[in-house]
Amino acid sequence: MLISERSAESRAGDVLLVPIAAVAFWTLAYQVVLVLRWPARTITWCFVAIAIAGFFFFGRLWKKTNAIPGKAYRFHLAHILLLVLGAAYAATVLFVRRPNQDDVVYIHRVLTQLLDLNQPIYLRQTSVDMDAAAFSPVHLATSYEMLMGFLGHYFGINPLYFYQVVGHLFAAFSVPFVFYWCARIFGLDRWPAAIGALLGMCFLLIADESPFGALLGAGFRFVVGQSLSSINTAGMLGFATVSGYMWQGKPIVWILLLPIGLALSYRFLNRGNPSDLMWLTLLCIAGVGLSNPALYLIPAVIGCSCVAFVTLVLFERRPREDILASLRRGLLLAIPLVYPIAILGMLALNIIPKPIDPRMYGPTSMPWREAVDYVIGGPVEYLRDVVLMIVVPLLIVRGRNGFFIFFYLCAVWLLCLNPLLASMWMKNILAYCYFRLVYLLQLPLLCTLIAAAGPRLSHPGGPIRDRLTTALAVSAIVASFAYSYRGLSIVPRDPGLGIGWKSPTECQLLPENIAFARAARKYIAHAKLLAPNWTASCELPLLLPEMKVVAPRLVTHYFANAGNPEEGILRRQAQSFIEGYDSGNVKRLELLEPKFRQVIETGRANAVAVPESESQRVLATLQSIDPSWHRALEAGGLVLLLP
Repeated sequence: MLISERSAESRAGDVLLVPIAAVAFWTLAYQVVLVLRWPARTITWCFVAIAIAGFFFFGRLWKKTNAIPGKAYRFHLAHILLLVLGAAYAATVLFVRRPNQDDVVYIHRVLTQLLDLNQPIYLRQTSVDMDAAAFSPVHLATSYEMLMGFLGHYFGINPLYFYQVVGHLFAAFSVPFVFYWCARIFGLDRWPAAIGALLGMCFLLIADESPFGALLGAGFRFVVGQSLSSINTAGMLGFATVSGYMWQGKPIVWILLLPIGLALSYRFLNRGNPSDLMWLTLLCIAGVGLSNPALYLIPAVIGCSCVAFVTLVLFERRPREDILASLRRGLLLAIPLVYPIAILGMLALNIIPKPIDPRMYGPTSMPWREAVDYVIGGPVEYLRDVVLMIVVPLLIVRGRNGFFIFFYLCAVWLLCLNPLLASMWMKNILAYCYFRLVYLLQLPLLCTLIAAAGPRLSHPGGPIRDRLTTALAVSAIVASFAYSYRGLSIVPRDPGLGIGWKSPTECQLLPENIAFARAARKYIAHAKLLAPNWTASCELPLLLPEMKVVAPRLVTHYFANAGNPEEGILRRQAQSFIEGYDSGNVKRLELLEPKFRQVIETGRANAVAVPESESQRVLATLQSIDPSWHRALEAGGLVLLLP
């Protein structure tokens, strides 16, 4: 009776998956318009048509299989706790500042597109005034940023604010509901699942070892010129750090879609309901729309789940019929994988053209331990996570659900995180992307499942040995977390850089860049601005999308892949001249000065923003070119120089 009740509620919780279906339909509409080169405005109408047809078809399937989302929902007091947790976690989004300079790659094209929706979707770089390539063809296929931009546009909200704050708020609010729903599928009752959601969120609130991940961009000035090996990168991209960037598609995939994919795969392999196969198909499509890591991460989750389930059936010595049924269901899980694997195949065959110059993507190989450290952290974090991966499934969850989770984790280590196979993965997904496979371990979900110990410990009639084993298991987990505790992830990481608290009305940008944009808007809104890298050149275009930047982040990559590498090198050298990271090196500045002069004299730049410390030197050079150059204003630590 309890199992059927839990199954009914997990089906009722499928209403949580409806937004995934909407994102999947939007992704299909976006990619149709992208390929057919229709005006961007038509994405909305394509989405409406696809959504109506899709929900009509799936509605019939849900009715036929008695799996209508939300049909069997019954209110429980534990759901109030979920609402409180979601509201509290979402509220942090409004006050915690975690700017990420990757946004100029993701959202600037959307902001520019919104200025002219009658044009086809832009395929080239939009932040410069000359022809330059987009970051990658796979990034062009992602639709999430366009969705956020369109929603902001139609609701009359600043699209950048909608993307960085409103979208982030909804993603953060959904975290406890996702953990709760997954926990219910893995056998937890309502209250333990709700408390488990709290435990999973607590894992996201425990700071990772290296703060560098929270300083991406803003802290670049302090590490420029240093090798990556000289920087403490252990844990810089751990779950807690990336959870601070959940307005971007990548963290949404890593923290929300992967546990959903794991739970759905397990439920389908257990029961074979066709609606779960449909949900997994939509999950794969939505994942591609959110971020390109989903192209291999979601198939990896489904594949490892199949391996784990077949191993579980063999381990249980089930009858031959059960083994064959499990194999048939495993083969059916190839259906959701068609979409992402087809895109991967087109990339491998160069049907989707590969970049001409892939050097910016990093080396083809790197040490296995270094890549894994990016997410896990240092030795104490390894100990903590090993305890989680062994103790939670085998000593706390136990039974069939626990063994499945344990076999899944073994499959991830064997097939994805095996050092012997690392070179193969790095060759196909790039070495600097290999760390993303660590997110398959789903450590926050393991923390959620710790709550399964509660009923066993509180049951007065349970065997003493059983309760003692559970108590020792929980004690080991608590001790490992106490030993590895490094503070809270949401507290200011470096207030001096502006990485701290913010006003709810502000976007996820550095305060000095916001101040400079407000002061200089009337001068540079339509200018061609040469500004320092990783700060002004990344964030000012987001605030002033009609402005062009001479040297955006990754400028050499953009022009190299447009067949014009000399242009990118020239612009980057001119930018280096004004940055002053190595201003004491007179000889280097003398070598860079002719490049800077060339950029100014040829009209590539008609405005220059420089750090206060370099303003006199740069102004003297500008006045030697044209005496009319002068200081226009000072704001946000930058000086604006105009002719």
